[in-house]
Amino acid sequence: MTYTGEPSVHARARDLADAGAWAELVELLRGNATAIAGDAELRVLLGESLVRTGQERQARHWLESILPALVGRREEALYRRALNLLGVAAFALGDLDAAHTAFTAALERATQADDILLLARTSNNLGAIANLQAQHESALLHYRVAVPAYQRLGQRRGLAETYHNLAITYRDLGSLAEADEHERRAIDYAAGDVAPRVAAMGRIGRAEVALRRGDPQLAEETARRAAEKLEDLNDPLNEADAYRLVGTACTAMDRFSDAHASFERALSIAASRGHAIVEAETRRDRADAFARMHDDERARGDAVAAIAIFRRLGAVKEVEALERRFA
Repeated sequence: MTYTGEPSVHARARDLADAGAWAELVELLRGNATAIAGDAELRVLLGESLVRTGQERQARHWLESILPALVGRREEALYRRALNLLGVAAFALGDLDAAHTAFTAALERATQADDILLLARTSNNLGAIANLQAQHESALLHYRVAVPAYQRLGQRRGLAETYHNLAITYRDLGSLAEADEHERRAIDYAAGDVAPRVAAMGRIGRAEVALRRGDPQLAEETARRAAEKLEDLNDPLNEADAYRLVGTACTAMDRFSDAHASFERALSIAASRGHAIVEAETRRDRADAFARMHDDERARGDAVAAIAIFRRLGAVKEVEALERRFA
């Protein structure tokens, strides 16, 4: 790996990345164009920091621009890492074909290089795509590759992320006890300063389980706390998802004004960032709220918009369910 950047910038950037201070890292790197121009690792770190601060559009453009220069044996590790990050950005933006292509290519290179950490990450990411498209068994297989790989490395953050994803799959399968148990594991692995963002995501997952078990008050309280934490962590993608769940819980309690405010906040964040999945799920849930209010026109409007996004994502079961409800 070539390294010709300023040592102070390079060392500071690594410290910020290790601490998960992604917003500060974006500011540092954007203010040191000369340093990153000659340092391949700093260029990839800028892409990662953009992804982790919810700036996926900029991240995708940046990563696509730097990938060609990383091709070659000396930068192979950075190249496959950048490929995975490109997939993460594309996934958040709802371009699942591009995400799948990037994750698969990164997985193949990780396997060839015996890069266990990236193998685990790409398997986890491919599982998330499979689950969204209702390929639950395929998702579970991917996660079952990721978990032992992360265990072998002692990678708690990765284990937290994978257990959270496992919980989503079990929840989608209707296995709420298993879902809640996996969210508990995710939160345990993320405890302390290991992965506060993932811990908050696990709490959103537990709030979702509480809602499905018929406890909307607990769901609302838990999701609100998660939203506040995620705002502090500068994670707009999951903050929007937390406010979506707050809105859904308020709908279940017929508190439609509060629900509307939460849905508006979720949509404002998701639409401005291009977060297609959260936008689709929020419009789906708000359509149900409008239906409970007997506002059929706005319910159908949100349902149609959600169907269009879910269809583009290949989320066939979501499309079928919405079409049945709002035919």
